[in-house]
Amino acid sequence: MFTYVIWLILLQAVYSLKLVELNVPAGVALGAPVWMYCGYDLEGDDLYSVKWYKDHVEFYRFLPSDQPPGQKYDLHGVNIDLERSNQTHVFLTETSLNTEGLFECEVSTEAPSYSTVQVDKTLKIYALPEEPPDIEGNQPTYQIGEEVNVTCHSKSSKPVSILTWYINGKKAKPSYITTYPIQEQLNGLKTTALGLTFIVTYSHFSYGVMRLRCTASVTQEYSTHSKELIIGESIKADNFYSSNVVVQDIAPRVTGDKGKYVVGDIVDLNCSSSRFTKSLRLSWTINGKPANISYLVKYPDVHQQNGITFSQLGLRFIITQKHLHGDGLKIRCTATVAKVIDTNEKEVFIGGFQQTSGLHVVGNLEADLANGRVGVFIPSWTLILGLPTFVLQIQSSA
Repeated sequence: MFTYVIWLILLQAVYSLKLVELNVPAGVALGAPVWMYCGYDLEGDDLYSVKWYKDHVEFYRFLPSDQPPGQKYDLHGVNIDLERSNQTHVFLTETSLNTEGLFECEVSTEAPSYSTVQVDKTLKIYALPEEPPDIEGNQPTYQIGEEVNVTCHSKSSKPVSILTWYINGKKAKPSYITTYPIQEQLNGLKTTALGLTFIVTYSHFSYGVMRLRCTASVTQEYSTHSKELIIGESIKADNFYSSNVVVQDIAPRVTGDKGKYVVGDIVDLNCSSSRFTKSLRLSWTINGKPANISYLVKYPDVHQQNGITFSQLGLRFIITQKHLHGDGLKIRCTATVAKVIDTNEKEVFIGGFQQTSGLHVVGNLEADLANGRVGVFIPSWTLILGLPTFVLQIQSSA
């Protein structure tokens, strides 16, 4: 009898429901349709239900015992094609800004195991600007010593465009830049502006021309992974993902966890990225809010010869009673990879500058004055669109 019980326990440990993949795109263009996939292994059990949630609100369920097995629930921003959705896939016919959010797949099995596993991913909606940015305040020409004060305005987009100023192809100095707050439009899209202010010098011209260029780039976060530690009432930390969730995406690695903590202990963790050919943006949150900047320990990226980059961000603070809220202290590290999906630019050409070098008297001044004539060169030069013009003016008393 004893051997039989042990065999049952081992069997239950080996054969259990597993979620193996949740395929929810990280970014979708506004208006585009979306396929979502929830892959699972029942390990011999019978399926009881598959449920989908957006921001913890159920919008679709599949129960094999129901007729029809698939049912949808109205939710703003979630437009399901019921005929094309099933026990593993959900199809959204179109997307809006309200589609953005956290999507969860929950799978449950029938008796005798009654197992339930759940995993989630964030979907973001992006909208590209329809036109290049605008540049305001520029003049056709500037004198040496005059002030350039121009502003670049982005067009509506989501996420908001990242603006950058260039002078003759080189990125403008930070001291020249003025940032303005992001403005949200009634349609949910966003705009921003970036100012450029500096005093004109000879160095700002290249072959007599000054080129001011503003670029507007929209980036998309196409890969986001998180790892969470929960320090509960018993001050014991546990991994966020249980052993029966085998998601193919690779989450960042968190090290330094002591397992047990008491108030007054030092939390000293390191979050490191998985292998990527691009740098990851790592971030820490505590109880759902960005960690205090004084808690962060920043390390430079490590670039290897094979093109792989490792990123690392530390978190160090002393646990106090205020850190413990409700069900405990939740510490999450998130790794995000972003790529530029759209770039627009606007460039203006400043025609040049004008300057007179001064009065030069040529020849024997006394003799010329005695003969009643003076030859005076007033050499002035003008640079317009890179074409130098030398003007010789002769004045004579005759």
